[in-house]
Amino acid sequence: MATKVKDPVCNMEIDPSQAAASQEHEGQTFYFCSHGCHDTFRKDPHRYGHPGEHHGEHGGHMHS
Repeated sequence: MATKVKDPVCNMEIDPSQAAASQEHEGQTFYFCSHGCHDTFRKDPHRYGHPGEHHGEHGGHMHS
């Protein structure tokens, strides 16, 4: 069973191998459930790129 990671924007748990996108920030790789979450992260990576901070935004998209 694959280890799940959390999308830093919406906190959805995802399998990194199934992520819609990924990006490195300050030496850490982040994985995203959708391109919308990735776009939100890219606009302000310091807002989302620090573990332990919960923002709970979904960037206007729906999860199925």
